[in-house]
Amino acid sequence: MKKDVFIVGVKTVFPRLYSSADIIGKLYSEKLSSVRINKFAKRLGSNTQIKNRAISIDLEQFPHKIVSEENSPVMWAKSVIQNFSNKLQNDQIEFVSISYNASSHKISIPNLSCQIAHECKLNLRFPPQEIANYGCASGIFSIRSAVDFCQKSDCLATVFAFEQPSYTFKPIYDDNDINFKASLRTNAIFGDGGAGLLIASGEKAEKFDKKLKIIDIHLDYQFGDVIKMEEGAFYTREGVKEVMPELVSTNIIKPLLKRNNIKIEDVFEWSIHQGGLPILESFMKEDTLGLSESQIEMSKKMFMEYGNVSTPSNFIVFEQHFNNKDAQIGDYGMIVGFGAGYYFGAVLYQHC
Repeated sequence: MKKDVFIVGVKTVFPRLYSSADIIGKLYSEKLSSVRINKFAKRLGSNTQIKNRAISIDLEQFPHKIVSEENSPVMWAKSVIQNFSNKLQNDQIEFVSISYNASSHKISIPNLSCQIAHECKLNLRFPPQEIANYGCASGIFSIRSAVDFCQKSDCLATVFAFEQPSYTFKPIYDDNDINFKASLRTNAIFGDGGAGLLIASGEKAEKFDKKLKIIDIHLDYQFGDVIKMEEGAFYTREGVKEVMPELVSTNIIKPLLKRNNIKIEDVFEWSIHQGGLPILESFMKEDTLGLSESQIEMSKKMFMEYGNVSTPSNFIVFEQHFNNKDAQIGDYGMIVGFGAGYYFGAVLYQHC
């Protein structure tokens, strides 16, 4: 018999915060581009409505991409896992899955998950897992793996999702280049950060006062290349807001709700990947999903605070819901991820 599995903790980590205007000013400085391109980039950047973005690279040294040791993925993961471990008393984390797309880490073998497990001195019962290049849905696939592990016995697992898009920043300064707008669009909205979930089952879960039961998970895939990384640069082309919300709603969210006999209005907490305000607002359309303003409010708020943080973006929203003291026992929530590939995923949970 499979055991019930719960999310019992969440922790985020960010590098230095810059104002979005300052980031654009550095990437498209008049020295690197031109007066005209600088003005154009600043105007587009202001239209995103993003206040700040966390950036790993030292912008003062751009176009050189220098990342301090404290902002390495290993150190981010270590800070999150240590935060969890400090709450575990004599229990140990026995499985870890990490997920990402863009990383400043330069040592590829042993892989990053092995290096994190070693640095954190984890005594794992199962080899550490690494899920890379699954787009902004990567974290959901890691949750699936952690749940599969925890359903077998009483145990604790950690999912750590991170992203460092700033390490892929390669601004194009020629507005005649076919990729100019796609590159500028990407550089205007993406930021860095990480987030971890602590997942538990059986007696290990009972030790936590705050726990959210994972009811169901749904994953899917459909090929598409509107979002892509090419020659080390990340591009978000036009058409994402027209394509993605409809696919996610049809292929992931609606089947997940139907399978569990739950109505859209019964899900109070929505942690949706913040691909951008137009994408989030598309989920409000009746012929797409029909979410209310209040249901996407937190996802919009976190986008305006941090921009698009890719893989951990939905976990960043989820942290706000997890720490919400107004939630009632029985309330439903959903974590939704989608992105390049196209990969999609959603987790349905319930407060208990």
